[in-house]
Amino acid sequence: MGIRYWLIVQPLDRARDLIDGGFAQVSWGSLEPLDRMGVADGVVLYSPRYQNPDGEPLRAAVQAGRVVSEQPYQPGTAGRSPWRVDVEWLPDARFAYIRPLRDMLELTRDSKFWGEQLRPGWVEISRRDFEIFEDAVRRPAPEPSGYMLRALQEGRDPGPDGFDGDRPRLIR
Repeated sequence: MGIRYWLIVQPLDRARDLIDGGFAQVSWGSLEPLDRMGVADGVVLYSPRYQNPDGEPLRAAVQAGRVVSEQPYQPGTAGRSPWRVDVEWLPDARFAYIRPLRDMLELTRDSKFWGEQLRPGWVEISRRDFEIFEDAVRRPAPEPSGYMLRALQEGRDPGPDGFDGDRPRLIR
């Protein structure tokens, strides 16, 4: 079966636990949605609120990653702990608020009441929507410093720490 893409709904306080732990689980620790996931499937964490049940609204994708475990597992006693899959999350993701993305996403574009489909806590999304979310939460690469740009333009090796002392070295 091919790669699939998933949106999991968790308040930010719980989403941070998933990110820190390197795994995904759905509300109530259910097996069914995780059992459909496979290695390399894309996962997006969406947080409608900062905390549940009455936290301030957030309405943002907060992380994206790929499933890396072969099958769901329970970290504790069977029947007493939630089902999980291991996920390799993006490093240093940022919030991607849903409002600017709504007209681009298939998930939200044609429905005024798109949030209703998120009530189960997870939904399969298209590859296109996953890539939009993934790009939106990814931190941009840092801009090179003025010193670094000048050194490269002059053909000097700025060294591993970006500073070459007093003597210029030619890049070979």
